[in-house]
Amino acid sequence: MARVGCRPGERVLVGALLATAVLGLPARTTAQIDPEPRLNLELGLEGPLRGDGPLSGYAFFLWNQPHFLEEDWYLRVVFAPTYVISDLVRDRWPGPGHAIGFGLGGGFFPYNFDEFRNGSHLEKESFWGHGGESTLSYYRRLKLFDKLPVEGQLRFHPQYVVYQRSGDTDHRFRLPADTAIYSSRVGVRVGGEPPELFPDLAVEVSAWYEASRRQTAEVYGFPEAPIRAESTPQQAWARAGGVFTVSTNQSARLFVTAGTSRDVDALSSYRLGSALPFRREFPLVLHGYYVDEVFASRFWLLNASYRFPLWPGSRRVRLQLSFDYARVGYLEGHALPRRNLRGVGADLSIALTKWATLVLGYGYGWDAPRGRGFGGHEANSLIEFKF
Repeated sequence: MARVGCRPGERVLVGALLATAVLGLPARTTAQIDPEPRLNLELGLEGPLRGDGPLSGYAFFLWNQPHFLEEDWYLRVVFAPTYVISDLVRDRWPGPGHAIGFGLGGGFFPYNFDEFRNGSHLEKESFWGHGGESTLSYYRRLKLFDKLPVEGQLRFHPQYVVYQRSGDTDHRFRLPADTAIYSSRVGVRVGGEPPELFPDLAVEVSAWYEASRRQTAEVYGFPEAPIRAESTPQQAWARAGGVFTVSTNQSARLFVTAGTSRDVDALSSYRLGSALPFRREFPLVLHGYYVDEVFASRFWLLNASYRFPLWPGSRRVRLQLSFDYARVGYLEGHALPRRNLRGVGADLSIALTKWATLVLGYGYGWDAPRGRGFGGHEANSLIEFKF
């Protein structure tokens, strides 16, 4: 996922650019075969109401086309102003229940890095990252009880990353070395959650392991406080939960995610924080915290929410109340005062038309360090167009 960061004096300008999709950056869409045709435009923007965190957001267009050209071909493309991601999948090859996929992507800013310590955004140690990537995937597919999809996945994902100073990066700060990164992932997913703001129904249980090899892993940072980039980070995580209809126009969402890692650094650790849902394939949402504020080597995270009409009989205006709870094992050098992190959120969704939804949200981070106390306040806005 990519972020856009800025100083307080630049927020109005960046917000305007994001709103017109000039600087929007793509999120990772779900890396699984999607049988539904989709033409979705997703816009998201989030900023702090307290503290010095950056304004962050994304803007991208998702095109998912099953039976592309022929019955067994699937195409998924994410278009953003500065980046493109594409995947082409050949189903039923080399036989029924098997599939193979190829992908290409590249552009500016997808590997940006924002540094945080003890609740403060360190602009002088933050920088931009650009690059290109490709993917080669193998899928093994079947169904439980002839209905629930099960998908095993093997993926090889080479990338090349080029780092660049932003306008705020300190001239004494040494950037990480430009490098090729070779990642391999194996996992299994039962069910899945569609790439929509408010799906009506979803069930997912998944488990994953990913190992990476950073070809050039050199020391970076300030001369008096050098940081070692790890060459072989490894991560293992699992996710379970779903979205369920409770009654007419009311739904509940509950997900639990847990992960552990080995030999990770600030560039490869788990990052928790924010209420933006499409920042990554597996977003680690914590309402009221800056985007990616929390650096974790291991964690478990509970996300629960309930959505209902703002007044009886309302179909267009709904309110979603959320609660997040995380138990975090911090990356060395990035510990926060508390290991148990709580967040709450309130999101007002307005169905502008049958195809357009506007969301205005607020989040409070109970245990986010801000100044001499605790309590992070964040505001966000989301827009989804379904064509």
